[in-house]
Amino acid sequence: MAQHKDAFRWTFHPFEMSLVGYRNTGKTTLAEKLVKSFSLKLGYVKRDSHHFDMDHPGKDTAVLTQAGASPVLISDSEHQALLTQTPATSPLTSVAMLEADAVIVEGHKTSSLPKIVMLDPDRAIFDDPALVLPPLAVVGPSPSTPNLPWPVPYFFREDVVGIGNFIRNFWTQKVKMIPVLGLVLTGGQSSRMGQDKANLDYGRGAQVQRTYDLLSTVCQEVYVSCRSDQRDLGARSGLPQIFDQFTGLGPLSGILSAFSQHPEAAWLVIACDLPNLEQSQLVKLLEGRNPYRFATAFAGDDGWPEPLCALYEPKALPRLFQFLAAGFDCPRKMLINSPIQLLPGDLRQLRNVNSSYEREEVLRDYRG
Repeated sequence: MAQHKDAFRWTFHPFEMSLVGYRNTGKTTLAEKLVKSFSLKLGYVKRDSHHFDMDHPGKDTAVLTQAGASPVLISDSEHQALLTQTPATSPLTSVAMLEADAVIVEGHKTSSLPKIVMLDPDRAIFDDPALVLPPLAVVGPSPSTPNLPWPVPYFFREDVVGIGNFIRNFWTQKVKMIPVLGLVLTGGQSSRMGQDKANLDYGRGAQVQRTYDLLSTVCQEVYVSCRSDQRDLGARSGLPQIFDQFTGLGPLSGILSAFSQHPEAAWLVIACDLPNLEQSQLVKLLEGRNPYRFATAFAGDDGWPEPLCALYEPKALPRLFQFLAAGFDCPRKMLINSPIQLLPGDLRQLRNVNSSYEREEVLRDYRG
């Protein structure tokens, strides 16, 4: 899958598009119209070649910044702004933009960002040596297509619908490049059950094998998540495995370890203790998928997202590490506090069976 890894690198966001051009070519105006026209929640990044200052002289934040404080955070009940001295090239800048579904960038002409060139009246940008890579499209002030030095589409700058569709289609193609892989979580201690939950049989085979088979019907590849000392235990043996690289983190260990092997993938993560789960629920999850959010999950019986029957997008990896760094090792915490797609679920199918008492309840239900 190396081709996916190479094709899915990003600068600010997995779904980004840069508008580049000289002054007064309509970059900001077009960006504004795109933000208004998209149903996606778009973020905005602007590269200013001149000095800028978002603060106001005499304000408390300006006084403290001038005194040497950095970073400076100001907030109210609905907003916050973080003023830093960090260069825009910091890798952490992209992490801050991931809450958006996608990002429109203004500027960054020399970068490897996917670009749309905004034509100036003299078309001088055609000869700009800073424009190393060819753009994906050109936007100009004339309804007629000029002679272009690249074999790319041309749009009249008032054709916001056409430009928007072009960008949307570009991002849609990126979504299609994301492999959807399955992960069966089996690395727990099963302390409440008193025996290995992965090898329990509710009448349809060992849970690890049954869950693996379910995922195989909707995923390109499926792996069993477990500790290295569990590799040969019961029905795990012989199935493709990803060993936990992180210890003491519960289900998060398996999710992070899977992303470490295939960060370019979206991971459909299923716990092995869902004996009522059927393929129809997995199909529903994939049909309701929003690839622009951090994850797509079902609402559990408490209304909160169910983290162990969920689809995690590639951008969920840095988000999970952010929450881990903040002291939260529960993937549900990330889901609750992040933009995700939440779907109504079948509570019977989503029931976790963690104890011998709960197991007997399920078996009695099966026996009728």
